[in-house]
Amino acid sequence: MVKRYKTLVIEPKGLRVKGDDTSLQIAEILEKESNTMLNSGWEVHSVFPSLASDGATLKLVVLFCQPN
Repeated sequence: MVKRYKTLVIEPKGLRVKGDDTSLQIAEILEKESNTMLNSGWEVHSVFPSLASDGATLKLVVLFCQPN
């Protein structure tokens, strides 16, 4: 079985101030994008933090896979 992969970068929009907790925004974006991708036949394969600042994750790289 051949699989296809797609990556998305998940990050909140707008300006951020040092110390802002963006967890809720990132979770909402991740949920929305994951549901959209699932409806197109893609499934979340893995999630990686790609940018952290002062102990907070600001961006995620999400890898989706789709079997052909």
